[in-house]
Amino acid sequence: MNRACKFLQITPAAAFPPPLPSLLPPSLNPSIAAVDLVSSRLRLISSPSSIPSILPPHLLPFLGPSELSSILLRSQSLPIPSLHLLSFLHARHHLTPSPYHFSLLAHALTSFGLFSHCLSTLSRFILTHPVSDPFSSLLSSAVSGQCNWHPTVFSLLIKAFLDHGMLRQSLDAFRRTLHAGFAPDAFTSNSLLNSLAKSGELDLCWEVYASMKEAGVKPNVFTFNILINALCRVEDAERAMQFLTEMELEEGFDPDVVTYNTLIDGYRRKGRIEEALRLFKVMHRRGVEPDLVSYTILMKGLCDDGRVNEAHQLFDRMPQRGLNPDKICYGVLILGYCKERRMREAGLLVQAMIGCGFPPDGSVCIKLVEGYVNVGKLLTCLNKLAHFRKLGVAIPFDAYDSLVLALCTERRPNAAKNLLKWMIEDGLRPSLDMFNVIMQSFCDSGSVKDACCLKDEMVEEDIRPDESTYRILIRCLCELGAIAEGECLMEEMVASGFIPDSTIRSALIRGYCKKREVLKAENLLKWFVLGFEIHDNDCFNVLIKAYSEEGRRSMEDAFDLQERMMKLGFVPNSEACKSLIQGLSRCRSEVKVERKTNAL
Repeated sequence: MNRACKFLQITPAAAFPPPLPSLLPPSLNPSIAAVDLVSSRLRLISSPSSIPSILPPHLLPFLGPSELSSILLRSQSLPIPSLHLLSFLHARHHLTPSPYHFSLLAHALTSFGLFSHCLSTLSRFILTHPVSDPFSSLLSSAVSGQCNWHPTVFSLLIKAFLDHGMLRQSLDAFRRTLHAGFAPDAFTSNSLLNSLAKSGELDLCWEVYASMKEAGVKPNVFTFNILINALCRVEDAERAMQFLTEMELEEGFDPDVVTYNTLIDGYRRKGRIEEALRLFKVMHRRGVEPDLVSYTILMKGLCDDGRVNEAHQLFDRMPQRGLNPDKICYGVLILGYCKERRMREAGLLVQAMIGCGFPPDGSVCIKLVEGYVNVGKLLTCLNKLAHFRKLGVAIPFDAYDSLVLALCTERRPNAAKNLLKWMIEDGLRPSLDMFNVIMQSFCDSGSVKDACCLKDEMVEEDIRPDESTYRILIRCLCELGAIAEGECLMEEMVASGFIPDSTIRSALIRGYCKKREVLKAENLLKWFVLGFEIHDNDCFNVLIKAYSEEGRRSMEDAFDLQERMMKLGFVPNSEACKSLIQGLSRCRSEVKVERKTNAL
């Protein structure tokens, strides 16, 4: 008996895999049975989580792409259960729906008017198959005659692309929809127009608008407002006004308050406030009542033009028109007064704003601080911020930053330091620059001890000192004669990974020389060379000059110093030579005086 026969005899039957389902008769084919069973029970599915209790789990592995296609085609009247099944198989059995599956489901959902479900399905289609062509898939499945469909599905595809920020793909789908003989609805066309306008694609806006008219899609008020806004965005208010006139004559377009507001803002952006005011009056004559936005735009334009009094007159006129100024209206006028440095009026408006239940926002706080700083009323500014904090107003970082800088400029470091405490209480983290500015102010006021204490507090707040921090403190210590403390701080700085810069080196060397501690200065200069390979000629010149000014007894030491420094790599320059010559000249003068004295 050959080897193959022996193997067949000793191998159990169960060890052989079952025959392929496609080779079985229909009555025994598990894939066909699975399709039949799922199709018959599909209407019982209310959610993806209900599927395990409705469908036998042993049949689900037999559902592949072709079986899913059969189920979707059979169950076009049950789009929601089909959607649940698709989600379940994708999540639990890793059966990724193909473009064809997504297309069949999208058509079924659209046919039943389930547009939001269709939109989410198309969104999943785009994300699942990013390199596919959804439009071709939808079109081919529609013209195949296998499924029910509705042209709205193409409008929904355009919208799905827009929702994902895929503007070019959306425009391509729009063009192909028109080429296929279908017209996207006005809502979809307006959405595309709006996205193009926001992207500054004005030429493409006009292309879409022309295509809408050619396809018989009637533009509405939103269409015209989008186009007018697009023109105003590129500061072409004149063309926008011309377009409005054309639409009124040709299309019977009746401008609404949004249209006028867009045009008024367009003129404001160009600084043409008189045209904006004229258009504002036209609104009244045409029976279009200005709203809060209309007044706010005009007030901002007037404030930008330095006409704050006229802006306030508009503000006062609003209640007479049945409009109550909101937070934005108050803010615009307050910013206008701050810009003009009329802080008394700005302060009164802030009080009125708070009285109406509108706490100032971040931009108002920042402009108020800048205004008070510009007029030098820092105490008033501090009191305002304290009042705002009691009201629960979140003071922005930039407001604190501006006031800290102003207080330090006025040499009020203690007040600035208190602001840091407010910031920490408000949950803000003071910046390193803030701490450095306050330290500098303490040093300028001669309070180096307070500056050093502030450095310790900064470290407690987990803010690491930088090179500027050390530079400020070391220079101040040296100016006050505390050279040893300055050198200790420099050693801490080096341990933190910083290298002493020219300002720090100069402060320490000059400080030691000023105290006639030239040996310490020389040792420090050597340390700069040996530790960092820094040959600071300016510091070397300072040290040579210090020796030279001591008289003839120190001139030998000066020349010895020069020799020692040259061995370390220093090269005397003209400044060093000048100091030595002046020192020798003094020695000569001293000798002459001494000789004359002896002669007497």
